[in-house]
Amino acid sequence: MKTFCRPFLALLIGCLPSLCRAATPETVPDERQQLKQWLDDSYEYRFSNPDSSLYYGFKVLDAAKASNLRDVEADALRSLSTTYQAQGDYPRALEYGFEALRLSRELDDPLKTAHTLNILGITYDQQGNFPEALHHYREAYTMYKALGDDEWLAMIAVNLGILFKGQGEYEQVIPYYRDAYAIYRKLGLPAETAFCETNLGSVFYYTQQYDSCVYYSLKAEKALAEQGYLQIQPTAQSNAGLGYFGLGRFGEAKDYLEKALAAHRKYANKKEIAFVLIQLAQVYQQLGQPRSSYGLLTEARQVAEEIGSAKEAMDASKLLAAYYAGQNDYRRAYEAYAAYSTVKDTLFEEEKARALTNYRIQYETGKKEQQIEILHQETAIQKLQLRQRGLLLLVALGVLLAGAATAYLLFKQRRLKAEARLQHAISQQQEKATHDVLDAEERERRRIAADLHDGVGQLLSSALLSLKFVDKGMRAGEPIPLETIDRAIQLVKESYEEMRDISHQMMPNALLKSGFVSAVREFIGKLDNPSIKISLHVSGLDDRLEERTETILYRIIQEGVTNVIKHAAATSLAIQLTRETEGISLTIEDNGIGFDASGLVEKTGMGLKNIQDRIAILKGFLEIDTAPSKGTLLSVFVPS
Repeated sequence: MKTFCRPFLALLIGCLPSLCRAATPETVPDERQQLKQWLDDSYEYRFSNPDSSLYYGFKVLDAAKASNLRDVEADALRSLSTTYQAQGDYPRALEYGFEALRLSRELDDPLKTAHTLNILGITYDQQGNFPEALHHYREAYTMYKALGDDEWLAMIAVNLGILFKGQGEYEQVIPYYRDAYAIYRKLGLPAETAFCETNLGSVFYYTQQYDSCVYYSLKAEKALAEQGYLQIQPTAQSNAGLGYFGLGRFGEAKDYLEKALAAHRKYANKKEIAFVLIQLAQVYQQLGQPRSSYGLLTEARQVAEEIGSAKEAMDASKLLAAYYAGQNDYRRAYEAYAAYSTVKDTLFEEEKARALTNYRIQYETGKKEQQIEILHQETAIQKLQLRQRGLLLLVALGVLLAGAATAYLLFKQRRLKAEARLQHAISQQQEKATHDVLDAEERERRRIAADLHDGVGQLLSSALLSLKFVDKGMRAGEPIPLETIDRAIQLVKESYEEMRDISHQMMPNALLKSGFVSAVREFIGKLDNPSIKISLHVSGLDDRLEERTETILYRIIQEGVTNVIKHAAATSLAIQLTRETEGISLTIEDNGIGFDASGLVEKTGMGLKNIQDRIAILKGFLEIDTAPSKGTLLSVFVPS
């Protein structure tokens, strides 16, 4: 599963306000401006020309010490730490980083301190020291929050999310990504918002929340295109494809993975090409097209081996082994599985080497003699294993042939059972949705019957009595008082008005005559509530929708707006309707008191239940984003 991670480093260029102010008799603004330019050069060269980066960093450090500019000295130390971190020299990055941290704290400068803590967190993260990275990130997060600096707070939240994602703790990732997402939307930063949507789509796939994976990935795909990030857009498309795969919607999974593959080919993103080929091959396998799957896997392994991408080469070999076994080609199955095992062993050795390197960094005094003895023992074991390998290969071949046949039969049996369970679950869900809709219709019929009985029925009964009195008098030739006739006519008029009101409740007149958008505008215009400002934005709805879709969306808007007015204590309410090729999006967002979404399933009220039932009729999606004192965003998507 691919994630886009923008490099959220503490940018020194934007963190040096001290360089252009607070001039002393010994220093003039021109000197500070020169030092700032050197620090900018140091940051600019940190990847492309590290020697020049270090040259400018030390030049600023020496000048700052000579002029007793302690704030500039702290900036120079942080610059050197960033350069060493960018080059993978983590011991020196930590050395200069902690010196910058000490000086920033002595200066009682919380912003410089927070920036330095963030760099130390990044260094520990890249070093693989999860506890220390978490400690420094969280301390920086607390300081940015106290300073009220939303943009830096969002940056550190993303760093924390990336840290937990690297540890596989996906449930811990979601709150940090959501915090960053909310901040970037509030600040009106569409590119950063799109990156967060891409990351949310990825992490929701790992937590098996496939609906949310698809929802955020599709939003990211659109936003990245609008912002011109076309080389990153296929990452969101492949995430959407995997989300659809998790939902069992293999046709849509195929479409989005093929779009992602075409874009990656256009930009020659070979590692991503190999990854998407492997995922697309699994989709074709589910669609019953093993030959197409085989072709994709063969290309994926070729591309992965060409660029030296061990992970993708390993995954492709493993799936090819299963394919050959399914074709009863056990010789090729064995060869593919052997290639998979070789790469897996290589990756294990590389991981072990990284672990040993981190251990040596964290502990300065290693026990070299014990390490040499361990290496001698490993060599002896390897020699013994070489003698046994010939025999083991023969045994493994026999076991593999038998195991492949057994595995194929078990796989086929499990797939049939899984398909049956999935079909049963879908049937149950459809039955429940139908039952809920019927219940809602029954409640509506009972309400209308009560209105007719208590309102129209009573008025017509009174009118009938008056008309009978008039009829009796006329037959007897008696004079009829005009007020009696007027009263009968008035009762008939009131009955007509009552009947008309009930008819409009069932199907608004504006919806019948002028269409959906006009009906919504008329509904909003009739709301008499000066304490709340309501705005409506409509895009792409020039043509009429299907009658059922218009009616259901109109009722959803009625229910949502009524809930906000009754319960949210909001002063503003924004409604947005957008029609696109994929479907119709509806958002209702307020700045009210919000609520705790953790118990949403258990505490769903009748209003929200009605909205969910109506969306189920259109096979749409519903997402609610809210928290106490944070307002509420209700998002609805109805596919075409």
